[in-house]
Formats: sequence, C-alpha cells, structure tokens
Amino acid sequence: MKFTKILFGTLAAASLGACADLDTEILDNYVSTEQKQETLTLNPQMASASVMGVYSQFSSVFTVYEEHFDFGYPAIMMSFDSQGVDYISKNSGYNWFFNYNELDDNSNTGERSNFLWHLQYKQIGTVNTLIGSIPADTDNDELKFFRAQGLATRSFDYWTLAQVYAFNYTDHKTALCVPVITDENSQEAALNGAPRATVEEVYVQIMKDVNEAITLLENTKTKASDVVTNKPKRCVTLAAAYGLRARYNLTMGLYADAANDAEKAIAAFSGKPYSMEDVSKPTFTSINDDAWMWGIAIDETQDGITGGSIVNFPAMSCSFSHGYCDQGGAWRWCSKVLYDWIPNTDVRKGWFLDANRKSRNLSKEQQAYLDKFVTGAPTYGEDASTNLMPYTNVKFDSYQGVLEQSLNASDIPLMRVEEMYLIKAEGLGMSSNLEGGKQALTDFVRTYRDPGYACTATTATDFQDEVWRQRRVELWGEGLSYFDIMRLKKPIDRRGAMYPVAWRYNVPYESPIMLFLVPDSEMSANKAITENNELGQQPTPAE
Repeated sequence: MKFTKILFGTLAAASLGACADLDTEILDNYVSTEQKQETLTLNPQMASASVMGVYSQFSSVFTVYEEHFDFGYPAIMMSFDSQGVDYISKNSGYNWFFNYNELDDNSNTGERSNFLWHLQYKQIGTVNTLIGSIPADTDNDELKFFRAQGLATRSFDYWTLAQVYAFNYTDHKTALCVPVITDENSQEAALNGAPRATVEEVYVQIMKDVNEAITLLENTKTKASDVVTNKPKRCVTLAAAYGLRARYNLTMGLYADAANDAEKAIAAFSGKPYSMEDVSKPTFTSINDDAWMWGIAIDETQDGITGGSIVNFPAMSCSFSHGYCDQGGAWRWCSKVLYDWIPNTDVRKGWFLDANRKSRNLSKEQQAYLDKFVTGAPTYGEDASTNLMPYTNVKFDSYQGVLEQSLNASDIPLMRVEEMYLIKAEGLGMSSNLEGGKQALTDFVRTYRDPGYACTATTATDFQDEVWRQRRVELWGEGLSYFDIMRLKKPIDRRGAMYPVAWRYNVPYESPIMLFLVPDSEMSANKAITENNELGQQPTPAE
C-alpha cells in the first residue's frame, strides 16, 4: 500500500494560533511509536497542529491532479452529487465534473477511480500517524480529544469509500470493499500489501473507530474551542461524533440505533436548525451558523482561495460567485422532478429558480444579477454559453453576501443538525414506529420549512421514500445524495429531470457503472489485491 508522506509542517498562524508542532516526518523516520507517545504525553499541545493539519487536508488543492476539479473533499461532494439524479450542470468543457454527470471514465486509470481513492487514503495515512502517536489508554484530556479527532476522521474516510466500492451493506456484507489500513497494520501493509476487506469488515472498523471516539469525547473536559478559537466546529465534537454514528447505523439498516444516535446528537448539540426566515434567502456559507455541527473551515489566505482563484466549491456551486457558473455557464440546477415535488408553501422552493428563472428568495439586486445571464431559451444540451438555466440553485450565498464575489472563502458543510432530525424520523419509522416517525418528520418540516406540510405515507416503505425526498431537498448540494441512492437501492433515473440529452439515463440499481474501480496504480503496488470491481459501461440515454 502506497501512502503519500504527510508533513504537518508550517500551518497558518492566523488560522491555528500559536502552537507547537508534531513533526511527524522526523518522528516516523527516526523514533519508535513508544517514543512518539512519550513525547506527546509530556507535551500534549504538540499534537494540536497535527490535528489541524488533518482538517486542512479536507480543502487542499491539487493533491491528486493538477486540475481544477481537485480542491479536496468539497470536490468529492460535488462529484458524488453529480453522479445522481438531482445535481445537474451543462454538458460543456466548463463543467469540471462532467465525467461524473455522464458516468464515464470508469476505467481503473480514470479520474473517478483515482481521485477519491488517493485523496481518502492520503488522509487515512495522516490520521494513522496521529492515532498511533497517542496511547489508547491516555488519561490526558487533551490527548483524548486529539485521538478522538483522528478516529472520527478515519471512520468518516472509510465510510465514504465504502459507499462506492461496494453496494449497500444490508445485502452485500460479504462483497469485497476496500483495504483496511490502520495505525496497527500500516507497516505490514507497506511491506506486503493489504487485501480488500469485505463490506462487513470495513464497517467493523468504522464502528470501532467511532465508538472509541465517542467514549473519548464523553470522557474529556477538552472542548473544540479550547483547541482552536477560530471556527472550532472544524473539529468533531461529541454531538458530531454521535451524528457520524447515526449516519453509519442508518447506512447499515440499524434504524432504531440510528434514531437513538440522532437523538443523542441533537441533545448534545448547542445549536439549532435554520429557521424559515434564515433560509428564505441564499445562505449556507458559515461554519459558525447555529445549524452547522461539523464543517470544512476555509481561510481567506489559503491555496485555492487567494488571487481570485476559481479552484474551489463556491466557484462551481454558488450562482453569485465569480467562477465557472458566471464565466462558463456551468450553473448547478435541480431536477425538475424534484422541484415540482416541493410544495409552494415550502420555503425551500425558493432555493431554486423556477421555470422562468425567478426565485421569491432573492433580493432585487440578486435577481437582477442573474437576469443578466438569461440570453435565450434553455437547451439542456451541449451549451458553452453563459445562459442561465431554469431550476438553477440559489441555495448557497456568496462569501459575505457580495455579488460576483471573487474571494470564494465560504465554509463547506459536512454535517448540519437538520440531517439528525431526518435520520431520527426515518429511524423511528423504519423500526416498527411508523406513527412516531411521521410525527417526528411532520414536526421538523412544519417548524422549520413548510407550515402546511402533511405526511400522507401509510406504509414504512412509502414513509422512507418520503424522508428520502425531504433529504434530497434539504441536503441538496451537500454531497450526500448519491449515498442515499446506494443505501436505498434506487436507480439513477433522470427521466424528466431536464438533464442534457446525452445524460438522461435510467440506470438500474446494482449496475456495475455505479461502483468505482480500484486504481491501476494501487493494483500494481499492492499485490494483496487480486480482484477488482467489474468494469461498468457508460449507459445509453433513456427514452
């Protein structure tokens, strides 16, 4: 197994404050694990910069490719959403995620197989060094917190990989997934390789990591704000750790456990969902908002942000920022099928332009800005113009609300508390408590999104589909939609959605094209991997 060496080196003082650094390159090369652990036990603050280094990798640019789609995990979020049914852009060269939209380039040397694999395993390598440097039985509060960060992040990384290297957990426990590399077996893996673990084995590791992280966070007095004062929700809090475990239980079909963890996450969280007033205008830009539980903190001075860079999430997903939307017409729009489903009484209807390219959620200035890009009738096909598309999203505001913002320093959401309310509802409804689930869903939607909402589902299956639609709207553009398609065994059905003609697919669940391949570079370096996923063929457009 090849891991790129991570240097925790010099980090921006403005972002992290003054703190000592654990130089892991030197420690890895010249001292033992026991010596590293002794060093941190004597001076726990040395691990602080290393933890922040882990989180800085979430938004690193050009980690795998020298291409404009490589801006860290936010790019992975966009790539996953682009593979689904609700996150649409033009079939043009300005759409950097066209390979994902068109479900192409699925070879083991292609972008889809290489980008996610190398990005996630690079971060796994980083957190393995961090975890291995902190004794599991430490009684130091700060070290408990730091170890929990590494464990929670590793669980998230493996969960992310598991969504696209095998089909859903409940039906495919024995299917091959990805190699499990930890601090305990990394040296052996480097020497002799590591085979692909089964789906069940990967989830055993995921749950082991998140369970230990929760125990550590429950038993430490150190808080995220003690570690970093600027945007502390870049760290995994106890509430976010419960939220991660709620996600994992939901993915495994352990619905009662998912509902229980979602309730714990809500109870442990000091914030609250966005109100109807909050989301009646473009927003979702700040990690400091009450609704955010965990996110990627962006600094104005970091690579990919400075100098008017458009190698970042807002440049490709926000309709008000300077980037590929306004310059190249690569707007991101919502499926017409989903848009039509949203009731007129729901504030989220205004998160997207209507068929006439208007939204009630916009100020006069915002609407006038977008009107400049209405240059003709939409073609939904091969279109290199800047023409604005109907159903274009206006969910995400630009940084600091500046129109045509060239400083694209918006933070990126990894988890919002609204998701916990939806997990709780689905978990209850799918664990022999349909009425409880319906009540939980109704209470959330009526309070925060649509005062006229009524849940009419009469069966657990219908109710799960109702929650799925709510998730598709609420979490649109936040990188979770494809995971739902996979866990719920849904087709990639784009008919009637207003996709470019060439991408109007109807792909049945369990089609090989839905899975990623192990990269050729990994197959060559890791001789313990002897079997790859089936090479899927690009679908043909549906009638």
